Amino acid sequence: MSTAAPSKHLAARQPMQPLQSTSSHLRAPSLLTTPSQPPASASQTTPAEFRRPSLRAAWYWENRKAPNRWYWAAVTVLCTMACLSGYLQYRTHQGDFQSQDLTWGIIWSQSTLMLSMWLLPLALGGFAAQIAVGEHQGRNWQRMSANRLETAMVAGKLLHGLQVAVATTAILVLTTTLTGLMAGFGLPDLTSYLPRFGAVALGMWVILTLVTWLGAVLRSFTTTMTTVVLGTIAGTAMFLTAQPLSVLNPMTALTRATASLNPGAIASADSAASDSLISVAWVTLFALALLRTVKTAVR
Repeated sequence: MSTAAPSKHLAARQPMQPLQSTSSHLRAPSLLTTPSQPPASASQTTPAEFRRPSLRAAWYWENRKAPNRWYWAAVTVLCTMACLSGYLQYRTHQGDFQSQDLTWGIIWSQSTLMLSMWLLPLALGGFAAQIAVGEHQGRNWQRMSANRLETAMVAGKLLHGLQVAVATTAILVLTTTLTGLMAGFGLPDLTSYLPRFGAVALGMWVILTLVTWLGAVLRSFTTTMTTVVLGTIAGTAMFLTAQPLSVLNPMTALTRATASLNPGAIASADSAASDSLISVAWVTLFALALLRTVKTAVR
């Protein structure tokens, strides 16, 4: 970028700001997402602004852009219906489960199997795809790249994705807890599942990060969701035919994180830690891919 002095016209109307004041300029919402405002020219942006993008502003605008109305209603309904199904399964075979001393584990596995294999991955995918594809419509990817704010934008998306994953996990845990209490289980027994809940949040984060990257590359909501569906189908096939290979498919991250196909591992802290590490590795990979895409392919 040229370091030549700004024109006389700019100098008269907008003098150079000291380093301390640049952060407030970067936090201006219009710099990050407002489609109607053109990107700042090189002569209007100081080198300090390029060096100090605002993560707070990026995270703030990710929350503003999120399709909150349909997503949270859908997640609440899906989790409630899944837990109700798990409760009915438990009541139907209650004698067998009680003879094996199965309580929270059986409710969790029965409730989360279809939820983690199909329903939540598609809901998470639709949520992330809607935001990512919308960035193309407003040319926000290009605007951030032109202003060298790619890193802050990607970091904001990652932070927002983790926030959504944790909140979605909280809804799932809440509905499962209420279901277990209805079945007469003791609440203290649920504490051994806390590491598993953390793994579930990270598994959701994998799907959100993956679909955000797909949306940046594919640009079309239909194409992005078609890819998500195909990945989910492939993941289901892997679980049915070659379960150890499912680790190679990131769309299976949530099913593996819930351990719904392996009830004996649900309360295992070691198993939860292993699933969590795999999820973190996937998130890191897709975050780097997203950053590279924003810097190059979308220009």
